[in-house]
Amino acid sequence: MITTQSLHIIKEEWIGNYITYDDVIHNRDIDPYADSSFKPIKDLSSKRKGRFFEVLTEEYCENLGFSIDKPKNSDHDSIINGKKVEIKGSFRWVVDGELKHYRWQQIRPSQDYEVMIFLAIDPNNIRFYGANKKEVADFVTVQDSDGNYPYNQHGGMTMNSGTYRIDGYPKDFPFMRSITEFL
Repeated sequence: MITTQSLHIIKEEWIGNYITYDDVIHNRDIDPYADSSFKPIKDLSSKRKGRFFEVLTEEYCENLGFSIDKPKNSDHDSIINGKKVEIKGSFRWVVDGELKHYRWQQIRPSQDYEVMIFLAIDPNNIRFYGANKKEVADFVTVQDSDGNYPYNQHGGMTMNSGTYRIDGYPKDFPFMRSITEFL
């Protein structure tokens, strides 16, 4: 005789038939990039990811008809249309399975570049923004009313390490505009 209690079970060999289980196995329940073609890039080491952003930006700009030249020194990543360019990319941060802000890191105003290009990567697209170095530098080096450096990346906010980060969305920063305005 079959009881009501035995009718409502999921056996181990059946669990693979459930979409929610497949989502967990493939991290789709917590990673909005799980099914994205950008996932392998997101999973690269920081160094490889940075190099990918640089080469992708050069290829993208070359497809726009811009000229690409090798950098003159290690303070910038490329020369595009005769401008020394520093390239920063960020995937949107994922917190508890939800897409949050971007974080562009290792911004160093003391380095030799004229234009900064920001890549903003979502699961479905990559957007490119340009900025004038001075506008970025003026933004990240500001001190608040307590004398802190809110965008300082290393050593806490009470000191100025010379290396900064920006958290937010491109719409939050008026200096992030079309790359064609700067190149």
